[in-house]
Amino acid sequence: MATRVFADTNVLIAGADSRSGASRAVMIMAEIGLLKLVVSRQVLDEAERNLRRKLPRSLPVLAEQLVFIDIEIVPDPDLQASAVWYAVIERKDAPILEAAMQAKVDRIVTLNTKDFTPEVAEACGIRIQTPAELVEEVRRVIDSGM
Repeated sequence: MATRVFADTNVLIAGADSRSGASRAVMIMAEIGLLKLVVSRQVLDEAERNLRRKLPRSLPVLAEQLVFIDIEIVPDPDLQASAVWYAVIERKDAPILEAAMQAKVDRIVTLNTKDFTPEVAEACGIRIQTPAELVEEVRRVIDSGM
């Protein structure tokens, strides 16, 4: 079974806006089945809204990527469930963290290292990585096994 990775909004945006880079690599790994990409409805809505407003040329790229990725979309958690995380993460990010928890993912991949800190990872018990860190880990695994 593929590693379940919850992608934050910024990873989807960066993956759609760049032909190279670690976020695009994460999208490609999901497309070929090396990992199972999981997002919440909020993540998809934010990505679409931000691309439409700031990078409209990349909106069709994201739409095309999502056609080829067997993405799992989980429901947004209710506010009460998200509130559990207010002590460890910004309120705006608490629903993302709770959605990842409810989805029982193996890790969260995000470019937001300011809010998704090692302390947050320790509190929730989910590994948090940047796209570059995830790509490097996959490289090591492939190099050691092939």
